[in-house]
Amino acid sequence: MPKRSMVLLALLLLPVAALPQTAGAEHQVFTVGVEEFYYAPHYFTVNGRYDGFGRDVLDLFARKKGYDFNYQPRPYVRMVKELLRGDIDFQYPDNPDWLADLKRGHKIYYSQGVIEYVDGISRRREDIGKPITTLQRIAMPRGWSPIDYYPLVQRKALAIEELNSVEAVMQMLLSHRVDGVYLNADVVASYLAGAGLSAEAGFDASLPYQFSRFALSSKAHPEVIKEFNQFLLDNAAEIKKLKESYKFRYDVDPKTLPR
Repeated sequence: MPKRSMVLLALLLLPVAALPQTAGAEHQVFTVGVEEFYYAPHYFTVNGRYDGFGRDVLDLFARKKGYDFNYQPRPYVRMVKELLRGDIDFQYPDNPDWLADLKRGHKIYYSQGVIEYVDGISRRREDIGKPITTLQRIAMPRGWSPIDYYPLVQRKALAIEELNSVEAVMQMLLSHRVDGVYLNADVVASYLAGAGLSAEAGFDASLPYQFSRFALSSKAHPEVIKEFNQFLLDNAAEIKKLKESYKFRYDVDPKTLPR
């Protein structure tokens, strides 16, 4: 028998598992819409690359399940519309309370919390703990909804300045142009630490805040959302280490933290 034929026959007799497989046969590719906003340590996009805690968790899940995630940074509203049209497979972060009117009538599947978060007021250190009446002007990212503070706005007791980036919002606080900023507490802490200004400002837990969660969402793949929920349970210790590496503090309700 010719040598080439003998080799072919040997390959045909191999068990299927022993045969090499292509990457396409091994990995299912999904498109994940992610928020195009610098929001470290949760997530950030630099030069088109998505990064941060959110990506680390999603990548860990993808590796364990043999999936390939194609991350597509988008403004949040556009991302939601693409999810509803079926243009993307998943969205992160998401939450049932965000853009609820736009999502009404659509069946969206949400995962359990990837991480809990706190949105509220951060102030200069000397102002932390002062009554809410001393809060007359705040800054926040454009398009946010500080629902706890709308009654003050309606009474004209509070003015809100909307800006396009975390850095611009924080500069308003550090330059004394506002009394506080409405932001994620860990994002504020990360920004201040990176600038060497942790002693200058911080989160004020004495004022109203929102405690909620970031979730992975999908319209088309409830079975993967179910897998992801199980992944969160099975890999809780590894995810906890990731949180610690990013120095999260406000992934729990501030009421439970020591003063």
